[in-house]
Amino acid sequence: QNSMVLSAAIFITLIGLIIYLHFVKIDQESLLVIGSLGIQVTSSYASGKESTTFIEMGQVKDVVINEAIHMQKVIYYLCILLQDPEDPQGVSEVVPLFQVS
Repeated sequence: QNSMVLSAAIFITLIGLIIYLHFVKIDQESLLVIGSLGIQVTSSYASGKESTTFIEMGQVKDVVINEAIHMQKVIYYLCILLQDPEDPQGVSEVVPLFQVS
């Protein structure tokens, strides 16, 4: 009985670790900017999986360095502001970059 519970606990822990490494733990992030085409954001996970997002230059309104206050620290991070299709002066979305570092 106890060995069955221990085996199940070890199995669940290993499955949780595999899921964490495959979907959550980002190992490296890169940014490729091609002025006339767009911005490509690539995230490499600890398991070797890569996730790539491409943002067309026509959607980009601006690239800014934003600041946030967390506990007693001021954190600066790079963001892409996406243009609102209905309102050319508005911002539809803020895309933060390099969230891991």
